[in-house]
Amino acid sequence: MRVLFAGSPEMAVPSLEAAARSHRVVGVLTNPDRGSGRGRKTEESPVKAAAKRLGLPVLQPEKLDAAARLAVQNLAPDILAVVAYGRIFGPRFLALFPRGGLNVHPSLLPRHRGPSPIQSAILARDPETGVTVQRLALEMDSGDILGVERIPLSGRENADDLSEVAALLGADLLSRVLDEIEAGTAVARAQEGEPSYCKLI
Repeated sequence: MRVLFAGSPEMAVPSLEAAARSHRVVGVLTNPDRGSGRGRKTEESPVKAAAKRLGLPVLQPEKLDAAARLAVQNLAPDILAVVAYGRIFGPRFLALFPRGGLNVHPSLLPRHRGPSPIQSAILARDPETGVTVQRLALEMDSGDILGVERIPLSGRENADDLSEVAALLGADLLSRVLDEIEAGTAVARAQEGEPSYCKLI
């Protein structure tokens, strides 16, 4: 299956590597290089560095406009796989993917929809959290669920350690869900319960 991968931070790298092992990643969508630190030295995202190491084409549009959509269309992807890309995809962009899009979200949806689910689970003293693979939907983090992995919490976790665990579990889960979609055995279910939302931390 031809996969376009979208992501930027270190947490997304294991999922990119797992997708590239099991499917044909035709391109990687990541945020533009940014200045960081006191000297504002330009740095590439961890996902871009991993994509270059894997020999994959990289797209870094400032906006997901007509030019970006054309660049994606030229790659002829079947499906979009997203891990912490940090942008909302509109209907014209999602229409480029015959098999739709997937998002790996590090919470037990519908709890902690939004940009800081790992920190929010820790701050809320949740007894467990997890990773959810959901279908991309126009409303943030509202798509049908295709797979879940649970993570018990002791109350002593920090965001860095929990992010590392979630990244590895999410990579394995994404790979399994991609395999199921390709085989025609994937089963989606609607999210259940009252959603909660988190803000950027």
